[in-house]
Amino acid sequence: MDVAVLANEYGAKNLRFFIPMSKLEMAGIIPGIAFRNSNSPREVVECTVDEFRYKVLDGYKITLRAVNPAYGTQHFYISDLDTIMETNPGTHRVYVLTIDGYQRLK
Repeated sequence: MDVAVLANEYGAKNLRFFIPMSKLEMAGIIPGIAFRNSNSPREVVECTVDEFRYKVLDGYKITLRAVNPAYGTQHFYISDLDTIMETNPGTHRVYVLTIDGYQRLK
């Protein structure tokens, strides 16, 4: 599955990714600073494509922003995300948002 091709075909804003992420933890000493703890449990959460930093059609990197802000964002090389999606279809899924709802893409 090529994420850049899907973004070109359906539009990056119409893609929804479901990937495992851990919640951000706030640093109590410095307000506004958050981090991920590798020991925190990971949950599969819905993410949208955020093209503020990277454009998907450039084919370099992609930023996935969790719909729930408690999970923050995660950056991937597009080729790495393609490989992860193919090897872990149970935990890493992509859907397209249509007028009828979500449709799973292969």
